[in-house]
Amino acid sequence: MSLKLRSQKVREVKRNKHGFVRLLAGSAILVTAVYVVVSIISSKISIRNNMEKYNELVAQTNEINEDNERISGYLENESNLDEYIENIARERLDYAKADEKIYYIVPSGE
Repeated sequence: MSLKLRSQKVREVKRNKHGFVRLLAGSAILVTAVYVVVSIISSKISIRNNMEKYNELVAQTNEINEDNERISGYLENESNLDEYIENIARERLDYAKADEKIYYIVPSGE
């Protein structure tokens, strides 16, 4: 074998090795890019879900704060406390005074 023929074979082997390394590096970059994109999308979905939960919790907190302010107003003096107790009995427990008649309006079943 001549020296020229050997050097050509060596170049071909090196070229094949470089091609394999390039293919391997390209595949690794592609897999990494896909992983990053999937991670970003899943993070955005998670953030959106958590923001919805946060907004619901803020709304609940605001309602509770309003109830607390209303109850604090009733508790400032004893006459307001009696009114508060009466309102709770009427609204939540459907109680009425002994001489009262309660009428319920039932819509017609159309």
